[in-house]
Amino acid sequence: MFNLEEFLLMREKRVDIQNYIIKKYNNPILVLRANYPGEDKNAFVPKYIIEIIKEEISQIFNSQIIFIKKLESIEGPTYIYSIKSIGKNIKKIAMEIEESHILGRCVDIDVFDKDGYAFSRKDFGGEKRQCLLCEEMAFICGRNRTHTQKEVQEAIEKKLEKYLDIKRRKDSIIDSFSNLALKSLILEVSASPSFGLVSPHTKGSHEDMDFFTFVDSSFSLSTYFKQVVGAGYSSLSVDLIFKKIRYMGKLAERDMFLATNNVNTHKGMIFLMGITAALAAKAKFENLPFNDISFLIKKMCKDILKDFDNIHQKTNLTHGEKLYIKYGVVGVRGIVKNGLDLIFNNAIAIFQNSIEKQEHINHAMIRTLVFLMSNLEDTTILHRHDIDVLNFVRNKANELHLKFDNNFLDLILLKEIEDSFISKRISPGGAADLLAITMFLAFIKKYF
Repeated sequence: MFNLEEFLLMREKRVDIQNYIIKKYNNPILVLRANYPGEDKNAFVPKYIIEIIKEEISQIFNSQIIFIKKLESIEGPTYIYSIKSIGKNIKKIAMEIEESHILGRCVDIDVFDKDGYAFSRKDFGGEKRQCLLCEEMAFICGRNRTHTQKEVQEAIEKKLEKYLDIKRRKDSIIDSFSNLALKSLILEVSASPSFGLVSPHTKGSHEDMDFFTFVDSSFSLSTYFKQVVGAGYSSLSVDLIFKKIRYMGKLAERDMFLATNNVNTHKGMIFLMGITAALAAKAKFENLPFNDISFLIKKMCKDILKDFDNIHQKTNLTHGEKLYIKYGVVGVRGIVKNGLDLIFNNAIAIFQNSIEKQEHINHAMIRTLVFLMSNLEDTTILHRHDIDVLNFVRNKANELHLKFDNNFLDLILLKEIEDSFISKRISPGGAADLLAITMFLAFIKKYF
């Protein structure tokens, strides 16, 4: 039997715990509770929903979460997070989850600033939350008892059923897209001749890695690919998806270096494939046409060149930042800022045309790699050499692209060029990354 006195007592106790956590960590807190009518706040449905939203919050705030406490009482399960961030920003994200996640209406996410101030929707010009069952404000329906408790509970259960139906489709997309991302990485390192890159036949222009290093590295990223596809298949905005996958990418880098004994095999690929796979999944979730993946990438990366703001004041520069200062080259950031237009407008067609002509997939990869080398300001080459060597590679690749455009590949000639590149320590690593991205996009195109 419901005990009102105990309920009110636990509410007071929760508030005391919230205030204690604010004071101890001197950060804003986020409080997650189920929005479920009735006396049994610990029924299966609200407990299950809370765990789903809790996982979303953990992925979004990840390393910003300083402390997390779970309370279990007559109030139902409650999570209290201490988050190292600005209170207003946390509240904005909480509001987005409440409004855009399919189960967002089934929870209450309160945010308190580090001085204890409870943010409200009015602070951001927003309205109170809408009723689950009609167009009226929820508090009005609650006050007037417009809907029965049973009707509201059934509406929440239907939302959970819809979420589980979407999750089944999501799991299928995660399996398909992540497997094709991994396949693309393995195929890329299998292309031969590949002009100084690692292949099954040569270490190329590298001394610290071989084909098997790339196999180890590729499989270390299999979990990452599942995570980013899962993050992308969502109703959340691309900004929140980006926030999620940035942290996933950092963990993936750690796994890669662990698998390769600290050799950098796929750092650029982690960035590129993370964004591409996540937004391919986002496009699929939104039922958008295939080419809108490019639009979503542009939208997510519209401000990415701001990474170069105040760069001259930095003391610990990355390779990409040093090249930007020296040559003005924006590298992979510029490529994603333009929505991978080089791939969507040309590279996918080159790869697919070769396959449709029933050429061996190795030939399709070589043709695509040559095209990418001819167009790309490859920062891997610039890092090892200079602008003259980069221009030499681009001109040679353009010459080969035109020579074999409508002709069979001359593998003997291409092997001679590969040997020449290896003797000069040339390695078109940036083009190799884009080759893998091209194949991934070509493979998933049939899902749209």
